[in-house]
Formats: sequence, C-alpha cells, structure tokens
Amino acid sequence: MSDRGIPEVDLFGDPVVPREEGRGRPEHQWSRENSNKVLIAFAMRRSVKEAATAIGVSVPTLRKHYFAEVAKRDAAELRMEMTQLARLNRSAESGNVAAEKELIKRLEKARLRALSQTVASPEPAAQSQQPRPRKGKKEAAIEAAAQVDGIYAPPRPPSRLVN
Repeated sequence: MSDRGIPEVDLFGDPVVPREEGRGRPEHQWSRENSNKVLIAFAMRRSVKEAATAIGVSVPTLRKHYFAEVAKRDAAELRMEMTQLARLNRSAESGNVAAEKELIKRLEKARLRALSQTVASPEPAAQSQQPRPRKGKKEAAIEAAAQVDGIYAPPRPPSRLVN
C-alpha cells in the first residue's frame, strides 16, 4: 500500500505483493479479474498457454487455480456472444434505441451466417441417396486393367472358329 492507502499496482494492473520472509514464491491467488481475463482469452479462441501468459502464471498454475474456466473453454466463445446479446436485449427492452439497432444488426448477421452455411453445404436430397459401395483395391485394379487400350491393351482372345 502506498502512503494514501491505495494498493500499489504494476503496469498491467496486477497488485504488487511485497516480498515476505521465507523461502519460495508465494502461491498464486484466484481473483475475479484474472478469471475474467482467462474467460475472455478463451472466448477469443486463445490457447491455455496464451491465457496463462495473459495473467502471468504457468500453465500448471492456471489449470490448478482456474480449472472451472479451463473446463468452459470450448463453450466460452458462444457463452460470451450470448451474454452480450442478453445485455443488448435488456438495454433494448428498457428503451435504448441504439441497443435495439445493434441487436437487430447482430441477429441479421447471425441469420446471414446460417444461410451461408446452408447454401455451402450439400442438399439434403443428395445426401439421402444411397452411396455406391466402395470397391476394394483389387477390384479397382482389375477394372482399371480391363479398360486399358492402345498399345498396352491386352490382346484379344483367339476366336473359336476353326477354318
């Protein structure tokens, strides 16, 4: 703490912990601020190593103290987007016109994304047709050998007619 009672922080806003007597480094303490940083890193599709670097700890320390956040890693992007949409919806319901416009814009963007995925994927009718069974290696080689023509074509069998 400084003279005025304000906790000292470093360049990145982390509290400066005075060195206490004793061996080793003090154990990392979980904080909501660091938890939010980790969740935002996962929402941005960052790796566990990058999230650990963001809060200044090692990967094992991150997994030890922020195991709940690491468990939510796969769904973090979707959860962040839904949280933002819920906040926009709350603001729009309270009469905020700018929030309503932004909400409509984001919903339209989501509709276009879904439409583009529908157009890019094959039609369901084409998927319902039975696929032809695949041929094995030997069957494919025999079929390919039978279709060879030109100088490398197999000779025609002798005719059965005897003169």
